Amino acid sequence: MSKRERPVPPRYEEIAVDLARRIVDYEYREGERVLGRSHLAGTYKVSPETVRRAIAILHDRGVVRAVPGSGIRIVSRQAAVEYLESLRTRSAIVELQEQVADLLAQRREIDEKLEDACTRLAALAGRALAAARRVEEVTIPAGSWLAGRTLGESRLRNISGATVIAVVRGTEEYYSPSPDFTFAAGDLLLIVGPETARERLEKALALPEPPPGAVSTDGAPVP
Repeated sequence: MSKRERPVPPRYEEIAVDLARRIVDYEYREGERVLGRSHLAGTYKVSPETVRRAIAILHDRGVVRAVPGSGIRIVSRQAAVEYLESLRTRSAIVELQEQVADLLAQRREIDEKLEDACTRLAALAGRALAAARRVEEVTIPAGSWLAGRTLGESRLRNISGATVIAVVRGTEEYYSPSPDFTFAAGDLLLIVGPETARERLEKALALPEPPPGAVSTDGAPVP
């Protein structure tokens, strides 16, 4: 089987993996406060935005909790173990996809081997779905219909497929915002979702009025 060049993972994912490994190895323990974001940015020689994306991944997986004014604390070593295992599963899927492509190209008597590879690929795909999500950033423009509305009433997932996992407002960062969190123009949204989620959300936020599937000012669904 030929070897293909593997894509290099995003830097923020490499940092998230390194922090998770340190937690698994007990370099950081549950309840312990991790160094501040600026210090981590200097340690890894990246921008604070890159560290923010890494922390957003770990926060979303239940490994750490980041609260404005309270820093970043370790929540669960087991969650870190599960996160690293999900990444190993994703790597296994990539290897199986390469194997399937090579077997199809060779067009030889490989029915049994191909069936086995496809079966394992299907079994692994579900467990790796969460780890495959990419973190994207979208800013709420001035004049957007979303400004002044809450996360719960806006139905952003319904209209774009995107899930908001954090909101950055000035120097404040709000991870896992609650349904009653009220958006403002200029907020930076950290989202996860399908590949088309960011584009769909940006188009929706550019509108002055709620798009179909969102919520009107009186709380009723927009037809």
